[in-house]
Amino acid sequence: MRKRISNLNPAVLLVKAKYLLLILSAIVVAANLYFLNSTRTHAESYTEQQNQATWFLFQLTKEFSELKTITPFSADSETYRARTLLKYELTWSRFDLLLTSQEADTFIALPGARNYFQSLFNQFKSLEPQLEQIHTKQGAERLGQEFSVLFQSMIEYVNTNFRVKSPLYQTQMDAAKSLHNTQLISLMLLVVCIVLAMFILHKEAVYHKILSRTDSLTGIGNRLAMFYDLNKKLSQKQPFTLYLLDLNGFKQINDRYGHLAGDQVLRTITGRLNELRLECYRIGGDEFAVISGQTEADAINQTIDLIHDSGFKPVMLKDDTYLDITTSIGIACYPQDSNQVAELLKKADLSMYSDKRSQKIHAVNSR
Repeated sequence: MRKRISNLNPAVLLVKAKYLLLILSAIVVAANLYFLNSTRTHAESYTEQQNQATWFLFQLTKEFSELKTITPFSADSETYRARTLLKYELTWSRFDLLLTSQEADTFIALPGARNYFQSLFNQFKSLEPQLEQIHTKQGAERLGQEFSVLFQSMIEYVNTNFRVKSPLYQTQMDAAKSLHNTQLISLMLLVVCIVLAMFILHKEAVYHKILSRTDSLTGIGNRLAMFYDLNKKLSQKQPFTLYLLDLNGFKQINDRYGHLAGDQVLRTITGRLNELRLECYRIGGDEFAVISGQTEADAINQTIDLIHDSGFKPVMLKDDTYLDITTSIGIACYPQDSNQVAELLKKADLSMYSDKRSQKIHAVNSR
């Protein structure tokens, strides 16, 4: 049985979720702007005449940190894979500049420096074949771990062997670590935003799907929901009986007491039909449909009597006026009458109008 829509409107929750997504996106943008601005500040703090080697090392550290951070996400999308390949090429070029640039000769000529960075570069290049596996989650994570090991080794080597007394150098290194952490946070937030966006879109699609199959006045299934459920039962070959209900004299109620009174009558009838624990639908202005899994003649007659006796007792309006409400009922059974939804509806419709013309309760002969 289809439940009524919750009083807490899901649309409100979806709007709030979208606002949350916008806030998180703004945080990601702010973090990236901070990262870019800080990087620019680092670039401006160096000149071509001073600390060129340190600048090359900083650039290597920056590109390498971005590479090892983004690599584990390469399997998530083509965008991440493309960025990983780009960062690999940039890191490769930073290694090459550090080892071959004339501006870095003084720095790289320090004892053990060239041998260490050449060895590190060779290890880095040996990982290049693994780039072909970053489209898989396992391959991306494994390569990310390999890059992290090399990166951590480089950071430890620099911290141990290239401690410069100048406070500026130490400040720049601390800032580089801070930028790395900031970028890691921004990437995590980006992942959160993507997941949240997918979740919101999924929930929104589910909500609109439910909404499209729900009668806005009564909260039960509408005509579209009835067709969906009927076709589902037919596809699963589940026997059922379809009851079509048409309220007698409902137009006169609207004309005499107003549409608000008519709406109250419809909601009251819906509540009573729901209490029968049958699948109920409102398929027109004053038309309802009920589906039961019972197809035996005695069970059908009992259901008809139950609908008349329990569902269509007098309805009390807000001004304490009592209205006698009756209905005409038509039935059709699957598979006895047809195995097509359209034919079943046609038979039930004809049966209902025959009952309305006769003004008698429809009875079922033994089948």
